[in-house]
Amino acid sequence: MKTRRALSFIICLGLVGYGMIFCVNASAQSAVMKIGFVDLQRVINSSAEGKKAQDELKKRADEFGAQAKEMQERLRRMKADYDKQIDVLTPEAKSQKRDEISKLERDYSRFINDSQSELRMVEQRALKQLLEKVGKLVVEYGKQKNFTLILESGNILYGAEQIEITDDVIALYNSKN
Repeated sequence: MKTRRALSFIICLGLVGYGMIFCVNASAQSAVMKIGFVDLQRVINSSAEGKKAQDELKKRADEFGAQAKEMQERLRRMKADYDKQIDVLTPEAKSQKRDEISKLERDYSRFINDSQSELRMVEQRALKQLLEKVGKLVVEYGKQKNFTLILESGNILYGAEQIEITDDVIALYNSKN
């Protein structure tokens, strides 16, 4: 009798467990996951504000390039003058000219390094600001459209076109900024 009761108890527990698994499985299937992905680089490059930032950066780079070209031309002329006058210059004058050329070469090199550093800093600052705005916008978009998960496309090996939301995010970003 005790064995029969124990067997009945085990069977009941098994049925209850099976029922719980069935209920959990059914509720998990009813909660549909909505997943999307966005190409942040394309959003930044295609948005009006991103294009404006790129134009400003290019303008600044062009200004630096013009200054560098001017310095380079001055250095070239100085070297050419030195080469022409080398036979008639006194040793002191030669030394002075070489020092002037060396100083201009150092100034040119420092200018190039400083310009590149400044451009990188400006680009990083602009990119950070844009990414913050786009990130907030993607969160807002995801909540409005009931997304469970939105990923950045750089981390995705494959994604169906139907779940890419980049164009929607660009349109929303341009309309808000």
